[in-house]
Amino acid sequence: MKSATLLALLAVVTLDSASIKAAKLPATLTLCKRNDPNINACLQTSIEQAIRELKPGLPALHLLPVDPLDVTKITIEHGAGRPVSLNLEFNNVKSAGLSQSEVKTVRIDLDKRILEADAFVPKTVMEADYVMDGRFLVLPVKGNGKCKFDFTGMNATVKIEAEPQTKSGKVYWNVVNLEIDIKSMENFRVKFDNLFNGDKALGDSTNKVLNDNWKQFWEELKPSFEETFAAVFLQLAKAVFSRVPEENIFLE
Repeated sequence: MKSATLLALLAVVTLDSASIKAAKLPATLTLCKRNDPNINACLQTSIEQAIRELKPGLPALHLLPVDPLDVTKITIEHGAGRPVSLNLEFNNVKSAGLSQSEVKTVRIDLDKRILEADAFVPKTVMEADYVMDGRFLVLPVKGNGKCKFDFTGMNATVKIEAEPQTKSGKVYWNVVNLEIDIKSMENFRVKFDNLFNGDKALGDSTNKVLNDNWKQFWEELKPSFEETFAAVFLQLAKAVFSRVPEENIFLE
């Protein structure tokens, strides 16, 4: 049985809803009209622009830089008796490259306040401190130190669900749920330093096994990564939608 615990609280946003005044999105963004029959195509352009705008942060919305993105911790726990039974903890996670995401399609239901976007991320690099102990296939794996992950050609779907919230006479999206589904990946390479107390031969051979079997290794990490980054982007979405009224996002 597998369980995944995570802590994805980071300083991307500083939310104080009691003191928030109605804000507007940057003038450089393409805004979409709610009655536009091509609103999905318009939002595809607008969301991709927003991803680029958010890279250095957005002081008007009190958002700190999000590329690189900092995550406090990702914890993965796998029970014994499986081909993969790893306990893995990542700390001080830094992920770079998300701002280069390409939005492929968008689907929105304004009445239900549900938005879905399909995105392609060409390349993401993640670096972290790690602690690992367990078994991968028939190979014992143990170590702690620095690690680096390279993700190439990632396809993912993001779904946002919200409820209406009225503040000072204006309606806002109160984002209540955000899900990330990583559909596929072209390649995934890992490098763990200091495996087996720095034994280079064992470390090199272990990294080779992990990379040769990257699809199986990734499938073990995937649920926790999806949950963690969904928690991060939920806070980011809450920060934006809680500050910008619906009428300033979807124009009449």
